[in-house]
Amino acid sequence: MPGLTQQLAAFVTETRFEHLPAAVVAESRRLLLDTLGCALGAVRTDSGRIALEYVRQLGGTPDATVIGMNARSSAVNAAYANARLANILDADDTFPTSTHFGNAAVFSALALAEKDRLHGRELLTAIAVGFDLGARIGSWMGAPIQIENGRVTGWNELGGPAGTIAWAAIGAAANIARLDARQANHAFGIGGANSPQPTLRKWAESVQQPMYKYADAGWCAQVGVSAVMLAKLGSTGFKDFLDGDNAFWKTYGSPSHDDAALVAGLGSDWQILNTTYKPWPCCRWIHHPLTAFTRLIDEHALAPEEIKRVVVRANPFALTPIFREPHPADMLSAEFSHAHALAAAAYRVPAGPRWYTPQTMNDPAISDFRARVSVTAEPRAANIAEWMTGGQWRGVPGGVDIHARSQVFSATADYALGDPWREDTHLPDAALLAKFNVMTGADAAGDTPPALAKAVMNIADSPVSRLTEALTARR
Repeated sequence: MPGLTQQLAAFVTETRFEHLPAAVVAESRRLLLDTLGCALGAVRTDSGRIALEYVRQLGGTPDATVIGMNARSSAVNAAYANARLANILDADDTFPTSTHFGNAAVFSALALAEKDRLHGRELLTAIAVGFDLGARIGSWMGAPIQIENGRVTGWNELGGPAGTIAWAAIGAAANIARLDARQANHAFGIGGANSPQPTLRKWAESVQQPMYKYADAGWCAQVGVSAVMLAKLGSTGFKDFLDGDNAFWKTYGSPSHDDAALVAGLGSDWQILNTTYKPWPCCRWIHHPLTAFTRLIDEHALAPEEIKRVVVRANPFALTPIFREPHPADMLSAEFSHAHALAAAAYRVPAGPRWYTPQTMNDPAISDFRARVSVTAEPRAANIAEWMTGGQWRGVPGGVDIHARSQVFSATADYALGDPWREDTHLPDAALLAKFNVMTGADAAGDTPPALAKAVMNIADSPVSRLTEALTARR
């Protein structure tokens, strides 16, 4: 029986477009559209400008498109800049291990597809495969939490999403670069051993966030592309890096692992179908109270001026100081503030880059509303471990109590808008396109999708160059 590393290397290198179910093809296309939109929305942010200037200074052969730049760059540099851009607004998809896999899977695959002038079908295949590998690694290791007597007591000493994001890039790049299983085995070792540090604990205690939060998604994509290019040139890495007593799960600080979650249903149980999409640009843990909040204000036509106070009921991970901060100092910190998210939603600020412009951040009405928001624990989520299955969260309760009109309006959401497992929360294509239009500034275009959106919709029948030409035309 092949080891875990060998089984996954075979899956990554042997999967082709014809092996993908129609639902997986459709979801890969949806993920591509959403991730491109998130990246385009971040181009004019401070973090985005820094990423682009960094790549401009690096130079490089003009093999791939860098979003927001007039000049092309190397595949490695393009993967870095584009993946970082996609994560800046914290609006990108979130898998139920609390990890963003779309940014690294999409932009590592796109960079190499453009470099080698490949077809859209190959791009969609690599996205699905890379996402699956990252999601399986994340589910294999489980959440980076400490549990005693069935209750969560804190974060692991080590741990975090960065390493698993890098695996999504490794898988996508290995598939689209047409590595053989032996080369992929080495790419796993190279990329896994050089994945970013696990900094989740430092992130959790920091009220003011660095521009890369708990991990620079660009580095994760760059690790994947670099590992694959090195392996294809003949460089070696640790073999069987997912096997044995010192496998990746242990080196990355996980207290346990679940081999069944890593390989069960490989090639048939596609993890991309379990990703969640964000209707709002903020941490996914905030989306459960936001879902309850927006439903209440819509149902009762509550104007923000009528709301005297809001009590957010959050899960244990959304109770740290950064989530309780009513007046975040900058965009990155605001992405984790319950108060800012509820204020932006209450005042109907379009859910995209405009949530974090100076005009919104410094708006006296927004600031006043933020001051009326407090955060407490959601009793039903006290033991968050109960809500996990196979290393994933499929539902985590969060709610709000809105004090307005001399009464209290209360609601709790076990599933957030954008979760794929329920009909009332699944985000349809039209909603994803509307989000894309807001992110790209095309929301005034009505029902007519821009050329880039059309190129994504037709990607299975077109060369990748058709997509990048539409992307370049937006400059």
